[in-house]
Amino acid sequence: MRTIVVVLSLMALATPFAAQSKPSLEKQCRQLVGKEVPEATDGRSHEGQMNVQRFSDCMMGLRR
Repeated sequence: MRTIVVVLSLMALATPFAAQSKPSLEKQCRQLVGKEVPEATDGRSHEGQMNVQRFSDCMMGLRR
């Protein structure tokens, strides 16, 4: 019984440390997609839209 309590306690303590070491999904996607690009004022550039789409796909787990 003590062994079970000790193991569960160690797992409960170790879980927050393991979660902190991984970067968040948002940070990973920002690094993958790159810097945000504003839309062109003349409406001809779709680079900003593609950037948003890539970020959205990454956050949904479609691209990694």
